[in-house]
Amino acid sequence: MYPIHLLLAATLALGAGVAPAQTPAQTYRPEIGQPGKDVVWVPTPERLIQRMLQMADASSKDVVVDLGSGDGRIPIAAAKLFGARGIGIEFDAELVQYSIRAAAREGLSDRVRFAREDFFQTDLSGATIVTLYVSPTVMRQLRPRLLALKPGTRIVSHQFTLEEWEPDEMARVESVPAYLWVVPASAAGKWRLTLGTDAYELVLSQEYQMLRGSARSGAGVSPIVGGRLRGETIRFSFADKNGDVRTFSGRISGDRMEGSARLFGQADRLWSARRQ
Repeated sequence: MYPIHLLLAATLALGAGVAPAQTPAQTYRPEIGQPGKDVVWVPTPERLIQRMLQMADASSKDVVVDLGSGDGRIPIAAAKLFGARGIGIEFDAELVQYSIRAAAREGLSDRVRFAREDFFQTDLSGATIVTLYVSPTVMRQLRPRLLALKPGTRIVSHQFTLEEWEPDEMARVESVPAYLWVVPASAAGKWRLTLGTDAYELVLSQEYQMLRGSARSGAGVSPIVGGRLRGETIRFSFADKNGDVRTFSGRISGDRMEGSARLFGQADRLWSARRQ
């Protein structure tokens, strides 16, 4: 049983409108530069966050996963500004709780969640957009995992690149760079391409989103020019059996491709290809 003078003091305090004292967790504020498991915490500026999500074409259909989410500002912005679902992956337990409270203050607890996890281990299979602001060393370590995501997944980085994997887009906000990559489909191999009644043996090699190779029809061989992937969208050119350079654009899905081929001054023609 509590002493009567403590109960009386508490009653008088409540009657006077004195707010209950906040817990240490509720008064916690992260500090720029504080150390973490793999990186120190430095927040991404709000204007740059908006530009990054615009580059990724974020929408209500997306799941935005932020690796090393810090104070939660990127998942919250994804939900608040673009209607996306946001997921923050953060190893620091205090930052996770801080982010949960921040989302609640914005009324976004149903659209945003935060998890205390190691982002080298977390499941990224449900992500359509991955955002990050980590060191070059960590970017290098994450690159194989990011490249293995579903084709079309968008990756946006504040400040740092994925080195040999060239970005599909780059933007600057107040001199600070952001980079976008779109995970490419797998196009390497031998394909049989049909264009009307003509058939070609297409041999493609792939380095990230860049394609090289050749197209053969009978004794004629033409190099592939301008070969490039953006997710499942593919584009390349070669000289057909008449020596005319055609530009092929379309989509790739597993072992099949199809689209339209353009020759200047002529109507587009449909083409398809199957991997051999």
